[in-house]
Amino acid sequence: MYPTKTDAEMAKEYDMTIEQSQNEVHYKMSIKFLDILKRRGIVSDVEYTQIDELNRQSFSPTLAKVYV
Repeated sequence: MYPTKTDAEMAKEYDMTIEQSQNEVHYKMSIKFLDILKRRGIVSDVEYTQIDELNRQSFSPTLAKVYV
């Protein structure tokens, strides 16, 4: 298991505010949950893409390009 960074550590490393780093964490959590739903067949590929786009709009992750 990989050690996780605190919001403050992530903010410092990527020169973000605490709010921005929290948005990153929330976005990552939404992706993990969405991946589970997709694996279980609860959401389709199209729905996954649509939900991910809404999550990106909601959380405005600074590092979104990295998650692709």
